[in-house]
Amino acid sequence: MQTIPILKFLTLLFFLITSVFSVQAIEPQPFTYPWKVEVYDLPVSSNGIQYRLYIRPPIQPVEAGKPVHSYYFLDALTNFTPAAAMSFNYEQFGYMPSGYFIGIGYTNESDGEPKATNRTRDYTPTQFTPDTKHFLYAKKQDWQGSGGAPAFTQIIKQQIIPFVEQQYAINGGQRTLIGKSLSGLAASYIALTQPDLFNQYVIISPSIWWDDWLLKREQRAISQIATTSASTAYTKTTSIYLAVGDDEERMGMVTDVHVLANQLVMQKRKNLKVAVDVLPAMNHEGAFPEGFMRGIVGVFQGADVKAHPVDKQLSWR
Repeated sequence: MQTIPILKFLTLLFFLITSVFSVQAIEPQPFTYPWKVEVYDLPVSSNGIQYRLYIRPPIQPVEAGKPVHSYYFLDALTNFTPAAAMSFNYEQFGYMPSGYFIGIGYTNESDGEPKATNRTRDYTPTQFTPDTKHFLYAKKQDWQGSGGAPAFTQIIKQQIIPFVEQQYAINGGQRTLIGKSLSGLAASYIALTQPDLFNQYVIISPSIWWDDWLLKREQRAISQIATTSASTAYTKTTSIYLAVGDDEERMGMVTDVHVLANQLVMQKRKNLKVAVDVLPAMNHEGAFPEGFMRGIVGVFQGADVKAHPVDKQLSWR
């Protein structure tokens, strides 16, 4: 009669031990982005490339009578997703206008891996072939096929923007273009050559040196384009925010953005205002988050949005 309780105890003890030390098989679940994102693969464009758009609708409903804002991101895979997440509270609490976030990507990057050839083709305004001593010579994906920014700009103007504004019933509104590094070079080119395509530009660490950092600054493509386009009229108020990490002066990039900003200011372009923001203790790889967050509220300084401390730090010229 004494053995029954002992057996029950031992059975219970065995169950507890095996329960604690057993490993359950748990299968991973796919991640779903917290905000709705719609994906569209456009028809093949005139340059033979098929573009993919990632579109996140506004966080807050756009008030009746207010312009509809749209934020276009180059380097979609690396810029669009973090920007939409980082700026969530800014939109929700009115530090920036709520609007559509549009990432301009590529169907051949549907595996989530950016391809250097896409950036080299679309984000560079000139063709460039380095000599054998140049540091880019061995990285052929960084220069072969370059010079496609003019064609890419026309695709944005004639295909991408019309598709977005028809799909979401946006009648012009306010457009902002965001680019960083090589896509910052493309954004600079678009700002100079298509003055009324966007109302605001957030340009972070632009690779103005790309063509070519060995040349004098006035010989580089962007400087020459700024000179030849000096008489191009901005018919509406346009803001260009230029950010760069102070550590990027190793490549002369702090000086680059100051030179470009000064060139634009000296040309006294009507309706254009420019601000340069040097980010302390920041290098090229980490400049996007801070530059974007400061720039996306800075370009709306004085507009119908909540005041932000960045407004007191930026000097617009």
